[in-house]
Amino acid sequence: MDIEKKLEKYKPECLFCRRYIVRPAVTKTEFGEILSGRCECGAIYVCDTTGHNAGEAYTEALALMKGDWDIALLNPDDDYEVMNMDYDLRTHLRIYSRRLNMQVGKLIFVKSKQAGQESQSAQPVQSEAQHPDKKHEEGGLKLKSRIKKFLDLKSFDDIVKISYEDKRVISALISLSYDKDDVQSWRAIEAIGFIARNLLKDRVDILRDTIRKLFWSMTDESGGIGWSAPEMIGEIVSSSPDDFIDIIPILWSYREEEMFRPGVVWAMGRIADVSPDLVKFILNDLRHLIEDKNPAVRGYAALIMGKLLENTVEENLRKLLDDSTSIMLYSDGELQYKTVRDLAEKAIDKKRK
Repeated sequence: MDIEKKLEKYKPECLFCRRYIVRPAVTKTEFGEILSGRCECGAIYVCDTTGHNAGEAYTEALALMKGDWDIALLNPDDDYEVMNMDYDLRTHLRIYSRRLNMQVGKLIFVKSKQAGQESQSAQPVQSEAQHPDKKHEEGGLKLKSRIKKFLDLKSFDDIVKISYEDKRVISALISLSYDKDDVQSWRAIEAIGFIARNLLKDRVDILRDTIRKLFWSMTDESGGIGWSAPEMIGEIVSSSPDDFIDIIPILWSYREEEMFRPGVVWAMGRIADVSPDLVKFILNDLRHLIEDKNPAVRGYAALIMGKLLENTVEENLRKLLDDSTSIMLYSDGELQYKTVRDLAEKAIDKKRK
């Protein structure tokens, strides 16, 4: 078989209609520059070149499909379908199996379920210059750029203020939260908590709808892109644990999923900061999790044990005093490196005070 025939089976196809698709290209939109394309069937596809920012690509694809950033109320059951594939932009080939340590990108496909919207989704979003009556963003910056600027400055109150003006802020923060090696992603997670505390008075419905969508993003049907969903749910619940008491055991059940386990344990720690009594039911599970193969899980579990102030946990925590593995910990708006031993010692000291 010659090389052309071999490559033929790797040519990327639209996951909805099986037509071959063209290479994604930079598209200038009101959301910024997006690496995207569209199929003849109306499906939009957006490329995440690294495979680490599929959540952002997903929200951008939804915005391109809808024609604006007002995507918070879109429902995957009624409004659209989403699929994804492993993909290499350089060669414009679909990846069916990856080698060890191979960096693979993603193509996120979104297609509207609404009749008559294919032609709308096929059109690039028009710029503000084509809509002179559209309100210009402060200083010419678009929403996402403004949020990034405030995250860089740790100006969470400013993000809360623009959330009153623009309900797309929560969706934008979710799309910025996926790279947990980046402090900006953690600040986006923290910002959700600030917004939640300000919505508690009269818009709890928005928070519950956000939680529902975050849980959905953790399911297989979503394409498996809700990597920071547990942490964001934890931030929302910690804003008022008594109002979301029904969410806590549901969130904890996701510890069974290995990819979400660190985030779930971290989230329970945030809830324990506010209402440790509501988290005590996980204590027996924590005794097992301090032996988890993931050092982040061990470290986060140790921190929660310290917050619960149970006299019976010191013996468990002492098992970690020889664990010199370093993990990244977000605290006071910054990322720090701590050893699991450091966190166990901190938990023991806190319990003794």
